[in-house]
Amino acid sequence: MVEMAKTSEGKPPNADEKLMAAISHAGIIIGGILVALIVWLVQKDKSKYVGFQAKQALVYQLVVLVGEGILGVVVFVLGVLTFGIGFFILVPLLVIIGLGTLVYGLYAAYKTYSGEEFRYWIIADVLEKKT
Repeated sequence: MVEMAKTSEGKPPNADEKLMAAISHAGIIIGGILVALIVWLVQKDKSKYVGFQAKQALVYQLVVLVGEGILGVVVFVLGVLTFGIGFFILVPLLVIIGLGTLVYGLYAAYKTYSGEEFRYWIIADVLEKKT
């Protein structure tokens, strides 16, 4: 069953809230953390729903950025240590992981734009405990 999103007032998010939440997640395509950060800074006091969605997107995109940076260094080092052989195995894996993170972010944008509840695995629970 599809769980519809609710604002802190118990009402479904309006069209503007759904759009801003979707933009914060879709920012993974262009602008990444900057888009999510701007949406969060502008909307956090106006809408708890948009604020939470933008904060999730921001943390997710930061984790992706750091994780892919670390993986890139590991791939480079292993590629050099294996005289280039590692590149043939690990670069396609890095591309697949990158595409997977992109698809997950776009899926979040789709769900929030549709007015459905979206929670990133682990991230949403951690953020709820912190706030």
